[in-house]
Amino acid sequence: MSAVRGLEHTGDLPGALALLEDTEPGDAWEAAVTAVLTALCRPGDHDAADQAIDHCLALDTEEGLAAFTTRLTLTALDAADPDTPSAQNLLRRLTSRTSESGDGYALRDLLAHEGIRTRLEPDRFNPLERALTACALDSGALSEALRGRLEEALDRARRVLETAPFDPGSPGGNSLERHNRTAPLSVATPHAGPPNSTS
Repeated sequence: MSAVRGLEHTGDLPGALALLEDTEPGDAWEAAVTAVLTALCRPGDHDAADQAIDHCLALDTEEGLAAFTTRLTLTALDAADPDTPSAQNLLRRLTSRTSESGDGYALRDLLAHEGIRTRLEPDRFNPLERALTACALDSGALSEALRGRLEEALDRARRVLETAPFDPGSPGGNSLERHNRTAPLSVATPHAGPPNSTS
């Protein structure tokens, strides 16, 4: 992807398109990335833009990938005519998906996009803005609800650690103590007698 974007920024669109055409089919997200980059390298190509939109519509937001999916979809919308029915459909899907994810980074990217902000109705924009505020990104403080959950988890962890029996042989025990222990007499290797025994 970075190689293609580099070629795109240097103006070598034929080289970028050649790389994209040689890209082997992969997972759904990889196909979506290829389609979006192809649309960027073919400005004004409505078919390429529609294919990018179709791939983004087909993406499932897996756990931990909400921000990636949002940024990719925003890029697809940048490559398309935002007022077409397919782009409007993708925008509705994107706002719904981002809202459901509750991912602060995805929400911030969505609401920071000027083209999106101007097209969102207040009844869709306001809940997204409230959700972003609840995430408290860059605020330097936790909300009361999140602070309570964190303190409860820490208290639970402290109680578990305080009541757990100490086993020096378990992971986390004293490594020096663990390695310097001698074997019990019952399992020590027997020898035939004193070192100078003649038997």
